Amino acid sequence: GDIVAVARYEGWDSPKHPGEKRAEVAFFVDDAHHGKGIATITLEFLAAAGRRHDFDGFTATVLPENVGMLRVFRKAGFDVSTGFDDGVIDVDLGIEITEEATNAIESRERRAQARSIAKLLAPTSIAVIGASREPGAVGYELVRTIAAHGFDGELHAVNPAAVGETIAGVTALGSVAAIDGEVDLAIIAVPAAVTETVVEECVEAGVGGLLIVSVGFSDAGDEGQALEQRLVTLARGNGLRLIGPNSFGLLNTDPAVSLHAMFVSVETEPGAVGVLSQSGPLGAGLLQAMTDGGAGVSSMVAVGNRADVSVNDLIQYWSEDERTEAMALYLDNYGNMSKFARIARRASATKPIVAVSPANETLTELLEQSGVVLVDHVDELVAQCALFIDQPLPEGNRVAIVSNAASVGRLAAQACRREGLEVVVPDAVVESRAGDESDALLIGDADTLDLARSADFAIYEEALVGAAVSAEVDMILVAIVPTPLLSLDQLSTLLERVDRAVEKPMVATRLVDGSPRGGLPMFAFPEEAAKALGRVAGLVAWRSVSQTDWFEADGDWSERARAAASLALGGEEERTIDLRTPELAGLANLFDLAITRFTVVDDADDPSGSATHEGDGSGWAAAVADAADSLGYPVVVKGSNVTDRSAGEEGGAALDLHDRHAVQAAVTRMVDLHGEALLPLIVQRQAHTGWHVRAELVQDEYGARILFGIGGVFAELVDTHLTLSLPASQSAVDHLIDTTWLHRVVPGQAGRDALVDVIERLAVVADGVPEVVRLTANPILVSAEDVSLVDIEVTLRASHRGPLAEVRHLG
Repeated sequence: GDIVAVARYEGWDSPKHPGEKRAEVAFFVDDAHHGKGIATITLEFLAAAGRRHDFDGFTATVLPENVGMLRVFRKAGFDVSTGFDDGVIDVDLGIEITEEATNAIESRERRAQARSIAKLLAPTSIAVIGASREPGAVGYELVRTIAAHGFDGELHAVNPAAVGETIAGVTALGSVAAIDGEVDLAIIAVPAAVTETVVEECVEAGVGGLLIVSVGFSDAGDEGQALEQRLVTLARGNGLRLIGPNSFGLLNTDPAVSLHAMFVSVETEPGAVGVLSQSGPLGAGLLQAMTDGGAGVSSMVAVGNRADVSVNDLIQYWSEDERTEAMALYLDNYGNMSKFARIARRASATKPIVAVSPANETLTELLEQSGVVLVDHVDELVAQCALFIDQPLPEGNRVAIVSNAASVGRLAAQACRREGLEVVVPDAVVESRAGDESDALLIGDADTLDLARSADFAIYEEALVGAAVSAEVDMILVAIVPTPLLSLDQLSTLLERVDRAVEKPMVATRLVDGSPRGGLPMFAFPEEAAKALGRVAGLVAWRSVSQTDWFEADGDWSERARAAASLALGGEEERTIDLRTPELAGLANLFDLAITRFTVVDDADDPSGSATHEGDGSGWAAAVADAADSLGYPVVVKGSNVTDRSAGEEGGAALDLHDRHAVQAAVTRMVDLHGEALLPLIVQRQAHTGWHVRAELVQDEYGARILFGIGGVFAELVDTHLTLSLPASQSAVDHLIDTTWLHRVVPGQAGRDALVDVIERLAVVADGVPEVVRLTANPILVSAEDVSLVDIEVTLRASHRGPLAEVRHLG
């Protein structure tokens, strides 16, 4: 509620920049709040506002001793130049969003979020508020487990009714205010009804962050939801981050922290996987599974209701955490998908994010396009994370299968191909064994290195090493059963030796009890191993597609487009407009979506007043023929209100009409068939024939995306679609076309370019016009030479998002 900083700009005619629109900026930050990034974030805000109002850049006058302000300008990421005049430093600052500026802004956001979470996960002092005297109670068990796991900091138990008593070996205090020294983390385990008072006490005591394990908030109805919101407002308004409520706890296995803040004791091994679970009990199970699976955990958070700290915050933290090499997520939903997609894409470019597939198909597609590696079951989550942290990433999708059981090798090859992998047999290995009759490699239709079980250790070594070092191979799947001539220990030694020597991912299968160890990721059956390798290759392929250079809206265009959309709404909260609506043509033109020329014929379009649906429809026929004469032939005539769509006149459309007589005859027949359902009529120049494609821009709780499917009258009958998550880049669009059925509908470069242009325009609309919640183009006629938009429908909804809503905010 206090003003701690002021930042402003004021336009002026800078003599150094004649003809340019410049503004002078000035900042004041209260001394007590220096060094917190406030000047930097207000500069970002002013720059965004300046771009919206067409300023070319900023100027500032800075005293030489004001080193901090100079550092703000230089590190902002914008183009900056300085000069010295009359004892002050003149600063010229560009405000355009360059790649350097974007990277600098995102890097600051990432570091800020990571620091705020680090305070919670690496505290030096903890207070458990609500520490019960009773073993088995949540508050008691929290104190006990934290102490038992060797927390490397100060631990305090708070219970007003047990002052001076010992709770799980810790002497209880009456309040958090009674603690001598700072408290980094307060763990609150009191009834929901008193949590607000406890949080207020924590604020007064200067506590650094909160973990609320109490239940009875948004998980318990509207009243609990309101209480939860008050807690968040109170905490964030005073600079505290909050995990929960309804959290199962958190842990950090860093030996310098050794924090196990959970009310159940789960043995965990330090490792490289950051674990997030919405469910506490499942999170505890994941911890145990990670340890059993050899992955180990760097840190874990059971986020509970996610009132404040979210999956986005934790991904930001783990992407900066040196101990974390992969992230494992188990969530029911992901909140703001637009923000999640942006953060996940950036994090996935350097560290794998593995999650259990949600039930929602749309959410699944958006996660995959954000670089998230999806698995079907929780046990696969553990195995996939272990593979990512134990093995290097491959350069491609070529896999060599080494087996001494032909049936197993064949099964593995089939599974690999199902996962999109190319099964290869290295030529060098085949040639080296070609002359050996007794121990020859059996290269059959399984395409595996199939070794006879009578082969000795040297043969196995030669085959495995040959496959591993071959330039034709990107990854290796080993399915070897120990034999009398190849003991389990020998096989384990061989696998371990090859695994250490070769920078390629290698996995093995457990074909019998006491299967090879060798330090390799192990899978019970070849199909599981193939799935895991397929996901690894999928991440590599995703990373090869550019996740930058998005299609973005120009600020000035966005303001004009939003104003036009608001005008088209006409004061309504939501409205759908189509070819019959006068506003559509102007809006489509502003969006640069050229619709094939058309005219809507209703009573007003018939100067004689004879246009009527009564009788034989001759009045309408004459009016439509007049419109067709104006447009030029050939034309299409469509009934605008026919809902039971099918081909031809029975479906309310007459195609390929080349003269006035043909138009009048078709209209007369269709009016007789459909009556009022046909009217008003739409007359449109006939577009070039081509594939019928449907493209639909959607902006909803899952974020923005474009759906592609079969268009025309079959759109509702063929339930198949592709999804392009937004924002999207040119390379992302190229990848979608090249790897899906879309490439079949654009055999010519001109047609492809035209389709990409339509996709770009839809992406720009999504970026700049939040009022457009749905835009359907169906059909789009795609040919080798061109693309024609025949019909567009736009659903608009009043947006209360300010023009600077996407600018990074403090807290």
